[in-house]
Amino acid sequence: MKRLAAVCLIILLIMLSFLLGWRLMPRIWPDIKEAVVYPVLPQMRPSPAPSVPLYVPESNTSFGDPILANDSLVYYFYKDYCGYCMELSPLISGLPEEIILQDGTVSRVRLIALNKVEDEAYEIINDYYEAHNVAEDRRYVPALVVGDRYLFLRDEIIDQLMDALIHGEGLNTQLLDGAERIQETAH
Repeated sequence: MKRLAAVCLIILLIMLSFLLGWRLMPRIWPDIKEAVVYPVLPQMRPSPAPSVPLYVPESNTSFGDPILANDSLVYYFYKDYCGYCMELSPLISGLPEEIILQDGTVSRVRLIALNKVEDEAYEIINDYYEAHNVAEDRRYVPALVVGDRYLFLRDEIIDQLMDALIHGEGLNTQLLDGAERIQETAH
């Protein structure tokens, strides 16, 4: 009987030490690493993560700026840390200031970039998704809105953006801030 009690006590002590170690180890492990592990094995110290510059595309207009009736408007939904958005940087920064439409008229290209990370832009983008019934699996970035087209991801954007602009679809892009286009023409 004494032997059984001793075995039970040992098992109980092992379980108690395991539970205490399980609860205490996460708290003391950082100190152990700094005091014991890294001085002995400095190669185990993690190298600092490389800092990646945030991606901020240049908008050539913003909410509240007058959008003329003959302006081609493009909305660009992105995130400042999105690698796929950064891949589109040459295309977005290389958009022409003006484009000759299929009918021969000239239209200014107006770009409004909305960072989905920012609260105000996130609400505007979500309102767009809801109003236009954008499928859940297409509610990511990068995405462009030109007229009634919602262009999603690199291949779709590259294949269709210029075609949509040339065909004048940018003239029909609704203003997401609720404003109306100005009917006077640019001089």
